[in-house]
Amino acid sequence: MAGYDPVRDTEFKDALHTIEAIPDVSQTEPVQVSEAPTKPTPTAYAPAWRVSEPDTVQVPMLPEEFEELKRSSLNSMRNDSTVAQLADQEYVPQRRATRHPAPSNEQSAVVAQHYNKRGEVGREQREFSPILPLKRFNNWIKSALIHRFSTGASGESNKQNGRILDLGCGKGGDLNKWEHQHPSLLVMVDIAEVSVAQAQERYKNGKFSFQAMFFDFDCFRVPLESQLPSSILETLFDTVSLQFCLHYGWDTEKSVDTMLSNVAKALRVGGTFIGTTVDDEMLYSRLETSPMRQDSQFGNESYGVRFTSLKSRPEQPFGNQYYFWLEDAIEDVPEYVVDWKTFERKANEHGLELIYKARFDQMLADGYELRPMRLLLERMHVIDQDQAANGVVTPSMPMPLWDVCTLYVGFAFRKMESEA
Repeated sequence: MAGYDPVRDTEFKDALHTIEAIPDVSQTEPVQVSEAPTKPTPTAYAPAWRVSEPDTVQVPMLPEEFEELKRSSLNSMRNDSTVAQLADQEYVPQRRATRHPAPSNEQSAVVAQHYNKRGEVGREQREFSPILPLKRFNNWIKSALIHRFSTGASGESNKQNGRILDLGCGKGGDLNKWEHQHPSLLVMVDIAEVSVAQAQERYKNGKFSFQAMFFDFDCFRVPLESQLPSSILETLFDTVSLQFCLHYGWDTEKSVDTMLSNVAKALRVGGTFIGTTVDDEMLYSRLETSPMRQDSQFGNESYGVRFTSLKSRPEQPFGNQYYFWLEDAIEDVPEYVVDWKTFERKANEHGLELIYKARFDQMLADGYELRPMRLLLERMHVIDQDQAANGVVTPSMPMPLWDVCTLYVGFAFRKMESEA
């Protein structure tokens, strides 16, 4: 709507003046115009007295909280059919993603900021990603690890009713993978608060048979018992998952010990710790043979690795930083070389025994031998069907993307019984 126009909006008869009606300003005394009154100085609200001391601070609502508030105002209970439907449902308590102070560690803050900035693009938009074949393959890798090494509740012959702890859950992309294992509880943790909120939204909008709870904190810096309710930790977990994030927390020995302590304390005896991370041997091998070795970097049109100063294998096992970028996914984020020998040794110190380790290309060959995983490979369009028909297992993706995949390894540890 246009604003008020004094010429356009004044009635025509009032806008017309005869020449005689206009005073002769040359014959009149000048008019004294008084100054406009000054505005009072704004004063912050500061009551002179109050009944109690202030002990809370109002925190602005997050966008997802505001949307949830709007939805809650639509009272579905006024509908008789909804009442009958809810009466037949089992109540499943949930805990919303909690807020915590921003990570004090600089590395944690950088990683959290990167993933908080990446929005949820939706399933249809993901189909147009230039690295879609890589994403499909990585999803298959995680499905294979979960299928082979996740465990169910203690004492049960199958994998059902397990309690799962997913550290570094991201946006909840593994929710459907866990659904196939029929767990009783899935606790999802991530350093990025926005990602946790998106994971929780996925859970709310999906049809899952298990209870899920969501928390945002850094499992490499913070003990689980300081963030999770004691009611959750009273019963130990059957499987702990740490997918594609171990290399973010390998900056100090203390960080690694905190993470492994969290895993070991959470797992029952016989439970499994599964995950994926960058292969240190492959990192150094590609760096040594790279045409850009003098600049401490290597890569191709789909990805790049750039060390800050390192040109050969260091003596110290922690804090060896490099920057990694991946097309349409990761934007030059700092990571750390995971020294595998040190990882396995320290895992043993925390009562975790290695039962499986393989690079992704080997995991593809191993999985193809298992019928459920082979069928999943075909259904997800991960392998070249024509080559597979001739007995050759070939990934269905361009070679530059396959070079990225073969930088990574999958692993599984089992919680050992402590010695008396």
